[in-house]
Amino acid sequence: MDKLDHYIDHVQNLPPSPAVAIELLDLFKEPDRDLDRIVELVSHDQALTAETLKRCNSAYFGGAEPVSDMFEAVSRLGFYELYCTIAALLA
Repeated sequence: MDKLDHYIDHVQNLPPSPAVAIELLDLFKEPDRDLDRIVELVSHDQALTAETLKRCNSAYFGGAEPVSDMFEAVSRLGFYELYCTIAALLA
């Protein structure tokens, strides 16, 4: 049990679901992106949700109030930043 506890204590990022991440990256390639589908996919993946909320509420992107839902978080970050976030998590 000590090895498992040690491992869990040192995990810094959750890995995203490869299937969800790949589908999102494919959506970003389309010229007419479906914002609702992107929000839905990000919402279904815990790692992407956590990282999106962390970034959109950061000092750089944060507004006067923290975001209240994932649609607002994705809108605040924008497609390019969300794409970079997903790609970085996959690396």
